[in-house]
Amino acid sequence: MRLAVFAAMMLLTACSDDDNTAEPLKLSGVTTLADMNTTIAEASMGSFIAVHGEGLDKANIDSVRINDIKIDLDEIYTENNIMYMKIPVKLAENVTDRMYIYNSLGCQELPLHVIAPDLKVERMFNEYTAPGDTIKIYGQYFNLYEVDSINGYVNFDGQKTKIISCSDTHLTTQVPANVKKNIKVSVGSTKFGVEAVCPGRYYDRECMLMDFDELKPNSMTNVVTDDKDKQRLSGNFLRIDQNSAWTGWWYIAEIGGTKVTDDMLDHPDDYVVKCEFRTGNQFIDNKIRFCTYVFWAADPMIWSASDFNVQNFNQWETITLPWVVNRSETYPENYRYHSFNVRIETEESYARNFAFDNFRVCRKDGK
Repeated sequence: MRLAVFAAMMLLTACSDDDNTAEPLKLSGVTTLADMNTTIAEASMGSFIAVHGEGLDKANIDSVRINDIKIDLDEIYTENNIMYMKIPVKLAENVTDRMYIYNSLGCQELPLHVIAPDLKVERMFNEYTAPGDTIKIYGQYFNLYEVDSINGYVNFDGQKTKIISCSDTHLTTQVPANVKKNIKVSVGSTKFGVEAVCPGRYYDRECMLMDFDELKPNSMTNVVTDDKDKQRLSGNFLRIDQNSAWTGWWYIAEIGGTKVTDDMLDHPDDYVVKCEFRTGNQFIDNKIRFCTYVFWAADPMIWSASDFNVQNFNQWETITLPWVVNRSETYPENYRYHSFNVRIETEESYARNFAFDNFRVCRKDGK
């Protein structure tokens, strides 16, 4: 009995000592590290902040939360009643726009709105991925918004598909078998109720210059029409290899009557050329270039090796090339530049193993 009473007295004494050693918390504001004199009420995820006040010694703090996100105390630093910390890159489920600091004497709080980066979708690896095949989509902050096989989806103009695999910067999903063409694609998270639209269109048909199927070049030389060809993507395509004729330079594609708009001609900086491209060899600057014309008497727009940003060899992928409109002094102002011609210049010994499909003009902003 005496032992039990002694233990109870020791416990009460320990609790009393803990209460006596804790200091009251008083918070005066939050600042950035760059400006320690200006109080802020919001900050971005991943940024460093300083919390000012009294009692802000690490040994005097039991826990810290921003919204409902608990901060690891091993990741904070305190000195001279200032607490330094990094705002976690994690989304809260219960957003209160407050910071909470606790110790045994209670809780103090400050207003703090955390700015989260928007979910971003940047591009489809191949905008002409066949229905039923696996498509890869690139973006940012997929992990943050839990865009995964449980909470994420890809929306093909109303048809939602499950995500097969996902990292923070890319995901894969299966294109619906009965998908429509020329549609917008978006990526979303059911957990956080957000959806981001991908620039461009799936099977884009907005301003097709040449697809080698309906819109064929004047000459079908070097155009592959065999529907059993293993490199075939979405139909006929243009292939240049060692079997292609070489004369020092030659036109590989010519077509007239394209649907180039006045805005594309007057504001070319707002546009790019997209196409599906496949290559088995790396392009080298000063070894190959493409001279692309919208009117034969005007200076061409030049596509050099550095314009071809290819991620994988021997795979079709959607690439972006410059769209430049050069005017001709000999061409009457009231005429329209509605042709599209591509001329290649290279040495005979230069390795040639590449293919094009679906030349089209698109807005840079992806709309």
